[in-house]
Amino acid sequence: MPTIDITKIMISDFKRIENLELEVSPITALVGGNTSGKSSVLQASQLSISLLQAAYRGKNRKGDPKFVGSVSDDEVTFRPTEKLLDLRRGRAATQGKGFEISLYGNVHNDQGAQAKSFTLNVKRGKNANINLTIDGDRDFAGILAEGENGSSVFTPGLSGISTREELRTKGALASSVMQGDANTYLRSLLYHLYQDEEGWTEELDDVWEQTDWNHSSISDLPEGKWKSFCLLLDEVYEGARITIDHDEDINRYIDIEIKYSDQEMPLDLASTGMLQVIQILAYACYFSPPLLLLDEPDAHLHADSQTKLFEALKGITESTHTRIVLASHSPQLIQQLHRLDGVDVCWMEDGTKVELDHANLPAIPILMRIGALGIGSEAFDPQKTVILLTEDTDIKLVKILAEANGAQDNLAVLSYSGCGNLMGARQLAVLLRDLRPDASIVIHRDRDFRTEEEMRFEELRFASWCAENGVDGVSEIFTTGNDVEHAFCKTDHLQICFHERTAAEVVSVCLNAIAQKRDDLVAALDTARNVLKESLYDTPRLRGNTAWAAAGLPNKCKLGSKFRPSNSTDPFPFAFCHGKILERSVRARIARDFGGGTDEIMQNLHKVSAGLADPRWAGKF
Repeated sequence: MPTIDITKIMISDFKRIENLELEVSPITALVGGNTSGKSSVLQASQLSISLLQAAYRGKNRKGDPKFVGSVSDDEVTFRPTEKLLDLRRGRAATQGKGFEISLYGNVHNDQGAQAKSFTLNVKRGKNANINLTIDGDRDFAGILAEGENGSSVFTPGLSGISTREELRTKGALASSVMQGDANTYLRSLLYHLYQDEEGWTEELDDVWEQTDWNHSSISDLPEGKWKSFCLLLDEVYEGARITIDHDEDINRYIDIEIKYSDQEMPLDLASTGMLQVIQILAYACYFSPPLLLLDEPDAHLHADSQTKLFEALKGITESTHTRIVLASHSPQLIQQLHRLDGVDVCWMEDGTKVELDHANLPAIPILMRIGALGIGSEAFDPQKTVILLTEDTDIKLVKILAEANGAQDNLAVLSYSGCGNLMGARQLAVLLRDLRPDASIVIHRDRDFRTEEEMRFEELRFASWCAENGVDGVSEIFTTGNDVEHAFCKTDHLQICFHERTAAEVVSVCLNAIAQKRDDLVAALDTARNVLKESLYDTPRLRGNTAWAAAGLPNKCKLGSKFRPSNSTDPFPFAFCHGKILERSVRARIARDFGGGTDEIMQNLHKVSAGLADPRWAGKF
């Protein structure tokens, strides 16, 4: 079989991906937030090979590959979903529209390297079957389809292995690889790797029989896949040795032990990190696949094990033609990889690549570490000279509120919810300031039922933090209301949105919405004030801050009961409403009193108006 390396993958209309062109380096690392499209790339790549294998029918008399034009779901080994046609972006594939996967690569043989490519078009066929069209180099598609050992290996992160395993055939092993179930039969894989005799002579066989592997050096082993595996393993875990004791005629279960650091143990007792490395190396050496697809191989590994994983991946690409495409959430692994020649780090967002220059590339591990990789490409758009970081996951209303207070087209609104806490958001702001010295950074924080004195305290603490850390070009703004949604419930805004209604009708909607959710609003107020008591007033470190006296904070926290009427029949004050609860209630009340469908109400309510003016946001954009 000729040697193949994959150089590019193109995907269209697959899951979250509309159009993606991915150059494949020896190691290509995909990073991004959840649902960014990382797994879609891996699944599309594996599915393309599996579809080819399902459609392949050998060669004709001329030696050309034969493919059928239609297959069923059941014939396709790798299925990321039950109905493959459902993988089309947006909706299920039809006879007219489907999805496409293209593979580009080089085929190395005696004549040298030949550039090849093909496109696999997937649509609905007759009787709900899958219609396949192969455009381009069908001989290239045939090579990938007929590979006995599989042209791609797809494996998820390994969290452990079973205590016992029966020997599986080579066929079962190859099938598990295509199914994306590559960690099920690790012992069987090692056994077949150990027993592989491809290219052996009787002389080599005699050498093997005479070699005491338990005590011999790796250099004494005959050339072959097992020796390659042992060399790579030794590079990562110096001195590690795997011993296999299995007689197919006698033993039901495979006995495999590993020796490392003067310890000998069954394979299942090895650390997760070592098992992950053994698995990846074994698959690479046994199958020699053009593509090794790894879905979060670092998921269960601590930092030291991730370093070992890095060494394993590096060893594979330096000694084989296998190219690795992996999805990762590990800043440690990415930090090591991006410094390495032959590595491409691809930041995914909504199924597309975020374009970064080499100067910004080192920021990726930092963004991953603070949970801010989902901020999006707008953060690096030179046209966006004002970056508003919001604690809200849904940025729609934040953007509307900012526009109502003077924001222009140069505004980028990004969520920092993934950072976990305020200090993470501030770290992100400083990082963006360093990467975007041309931009001003604004951090949005909700008021969250703070008094004016408590607001002043937070402002003074931020100013002190900026001075201590030499931070400029970064500001923090609070909402005047308790949260962003609160602003959209103001009667001034409602009157503009529903101008055909009288002022009395608008006020009535608001009052009734408050009355309807009074119990929920009381509970939210009490919870918020209790949180402030614990996080602020009951924290001695903060009491000792010079900003405490400067802000005029009292010694005792006012709880929720101080801000609401003692008489339950009196109206609950608008200023102390939880905005998110109230906004939902207002929408329901508008539907009841004014009429209109949900979409119409949302369109009217969520728009820019003078009624959204917020003095704390004025002049910030």
